[in-house]
Amino acid sequence: MPTFRVERPEPRIVHLVMDDPARKVNVLDEAALADLEAALAQIEADRDLQGVVLRSGKPGSFIAGADVDAIGAITDREQVRTLVRRAHAVFNRLAALPVPTVAAIDGVCLGGGTELALACDSRIASEQPRTQLGFPEILLGIFPAFGGTTRLPRLVGLSAALDLVLTGRTLDAKRAQRMGLIARAVPAAWLLDFAHQRLAELGRRPAARRRDRFRPRGSAAWALDGNSLGRGLVLNRARAMARARGGDRYPAPPAALNVMERGLGRPLEVGLGLEAEWVSDLVVGSVCKNLVRIFRLSERAKKDPVVADAAIQPLAVRSMVLVGAGVMGGGIAELASRNGIRVRLRDISPPALTRALQTVHRLVEERGRKRRAPARERDAQRGMILPTADLTGIRRPDFAMEAVVEDLDVKRRVFAELEVRMRPDAVLATNTSSLSVSALAEGLEHPGRFCGFHFFNPVHRMPLVEVVRGARTSDQTLVTAVGLARRLGKTPVVVTDAPGFVVNRILMPYLSEAMALLEEGFTIAGIDGAMKRFGMPMGPFEVLDEVGLDVAHKVAGVLGKAFPDRMAPSSALEKLIASGRLGRKNGRGFYLHQGRKRRVDPQVRALIGRPRPRKAQNPETLVERMTLAMINEAARCLEERVVTDAGMLDLAMIFGAGFPPFRGGLLRHADTLGLQRVATRLNALRAEKGERYKPAAGLLKLVAEGGTFTQPPPMA
Repeated sequence: MPTFRVERPEPRIVHLVMDDPARKVNVLDEAALADLEAALAQIEADRDLQGVVLRSGKPGSFIAGADVDAIGAITDREQVRTLVRRAHAVFNRLAALPVPTVAAIDGVCLGGGTELALACDSRIASEQPRTQLGFPEILLGIFPAFGGTTRLPRLVGLSAALDLVLTGRTLDAKRAQRMGLIARAVPAAWLLDFAHQRLAELGRRPAARRRDRFRPRGSAAWALDGNSLGRGLVLNRARAMARARGGDRYPAPPAALNVMERGLGRPLEVGLGLEAEWVSDLVVGSVCKNLVRIFRLSERAKKDPVVADAAIQPLAVRSMVLVGAGVMGGGIAELASRNGIRVRLRDISPPALTRALQTVHRLVEERGRKRRAPARERDAQRGMILPTADLTGIRRPDFAMEAVVEDLDVKRRVFAELEVRMRPDAVLATNTSSLSVSALAEGLEHPGRFCGFHFFNPVHRMPLVEVVRGARTSDQTLVTAVGLARRLGKTPVVVTDAPGFVVNRILMPYLSEAMALLEEGFTIAGIDGAMKRFGMPMGPFEVLDEVGLDVAHKVAGVLGKAFPDRMAPSSALEKLIASGRLGRKNGRGFYLHQGRKRRVDPQVRALIGRPRPRKAQNPETLVERMTLAMINEAARCLEERVVTDAGMLDLAMIFGAGFPPFRGGLLRHADTLGLQRVATRLNALRAEKGERYKPAAGLLKLVAEGGTFTQPPPMA
């Protein structure tokens, strides 16, 4: 059965229906383009037509975009160019039909799907929340090259087009209507009726005036998009933003900017030719391949079965108890309430509850302003949270989580209180960042319902949740916890109960190595600057200040006991804490903090006994030492099966620690360096600096076998 078919619901009106029989969602690939060509040939042969409606045959879903797997697999530039030009040709045939064309959009309409809709004269979309329009290609290291980069500015203006293309953000139907991307947002039940009405409206116009096009609305829009000076300012501002966000590490934004600038005011075919030339280099480049891999891994984490028995399904979580109203507790409460979960927020300190509710209020208002959510929606979300100083009324909730101080005895007391008050099938979860989940479960009558659920701060921004399986955690509990993480919009990575789990365990050698470099005389600014140039969002000392020096020292103590040979707590860190430096929370750490501004504290060097700074002859040597420490620890995590595979470890480090996505992940970076080189450098550093650099056994095994962390083994 073809992906595209032609239906005739009314005389002289046809529906061009996309319904991929092999997939749950519609995806544009070479086979789909061939079917579209055949369907258009059938439509072109009909001389009695008065209009065409493009729609999906899948309820609640339009077109999810191009085939991501195909993008990841193509390695030949000319093959990419040929495919893009073929898409241009077939989309141009749709645009050139002599009768009005309207896209009727219900559900996800992304990437190539939106580009196909742009080839129609007009677009309408359903008002359902499931309807989202946008161009996420920039997140895969490319840009919309099936005509989107060329057609979009002609429809919504340059400034709005740049915003959509360069950010990858999506719009609901009402916002798309305000922007001009669609002509009208309508109730889903009447979508096709309105599509036919739109065809009739367009049919009464001259052929040259049927296509929706951009018209500046108001003096501000004209100043930006209605003249060459304004467009120049818009392009310059977009270039500055692209440099600030990724510089030359992400080549797709500057490529998209060049295509849009050079195509402005020129014939459509010129812009399409530019799209094909520029995107062909991007698709076969390493950044695109790495970002596509990350996308696939995140889809795995969100969709793959959690346990072997498919009959085990997650229990419904309608309400939860949250103990601990600190910064983390407030963030978790806001996230849960945003996703329709009632939260009973408990803390013995009324001021802490007040601060948590203030955090919730701030986050709700910030998100409401961005989404233009009505006040009643924001009030309804806040009404989902019930603060309390006791544990009464917690018999009914389905899930309990604690976010209290990182102390084993305190957390055990919390769960002892919760277990006797909650239903026997309710899940108990700890947000610990370093304590043993199995040790926390000791003393519980039903340890099978206990697991770890480790958020990263700030909760509303960090996408990762480490779901920790303790020694006695049941399959049902694990499946329910992963299901909850997915419902909350987070990316869950399942890890076994090991000291520091995955992210903190790998970060600690990195931070320890930064401290060692500081004690050797290298500067705070030099070390942080080197790692930021490598691609990390913050340097190691900036991270320590954000986390809190006291918190980092406590985690280092836990990991130091588990791995004394390579993670012993830093004496320099202890000296800074003793001097009253805790980081951002009290304004003094490695940096002095004033609001959003910070500067290196000049007294730190004297406090740690290194008054004279030392300059690195080559900053890359600093980067090498810190990244090798992470790679080596990551290899040990794989040996110990803390995480299932290298892909999930890479995903955890990108989403939980900010490892640069363009490098594809920590272990993909190791493979790019070459594992033989990694092992050689580790051995050289071991001879110079000590046993903490001893190469992991799993790493040496891969070197001996000629294997890699992230690629299939070589063929015999």
